[in-house]
Amino acid sequence: MRDPIWGNDVDWAAFPWPEPGDYDRRQILSALRAVIRPDPADWSDPGTLVRFAVGNDHRGTVYPAAVAMTDVLLKIAAACPGEPRRVALDVLEAWWSGFEPESGFASYVDAAGHRVAVLPEIARRVTAATDLLTGIEARSLLTVIPLGWGHTLNEDGGVEFWGGRLNPDGSVHFPRGG
Repeated sequence: MRDPIWGNDVDWAAFPWPEPGDYDRRQILSALRAVIRPDPADWSDPGTLVRFAVGNDHRGTVYPAAVAMTDVLLKIAAACPGEPRRVALDVLEAWWSGFEPESGFASYVDAAGHRVAVLPEIARRVTAATDLLTGIEARSLLTVIPLGWGHTLNEDGGVEFWGGRLNPDGSVHFPRGG
């Protein structure tokens, strides 16, 4: 049986992209292929490939397409144990730990004409998957979900918070330093 082409059923072009060159269906599908079956010829590790396919990993930002990528990563986590599951969960944990929307792309209008706030929608979809996450023992995500966006587990298993607050419109608010 042939492996499914993960993400092939998503209309990636329907999402707004910061620059025309940021949308690359082949790059997205290649990143997802790397999650399932890494290739030594890939320019980076699979998690980085996914984060760059739908965001800017250097800036810690996501594009609106990360909403659909969340669903694909949850499906991979459910269907593909081992390394693919670990990579899918690692990407979701990285986003949860404090990624922000790309400037000017905190929300978008979906195909039904509804405004969707990117980070709250990612958080909603991950939170809605708690039964799945419990079943596959995704301890890190299950620990930080109740605490809210911006929390992560450090290497010692302690919870860390980066200090931002997720607003309903998808923007992130940082308290002023004193």
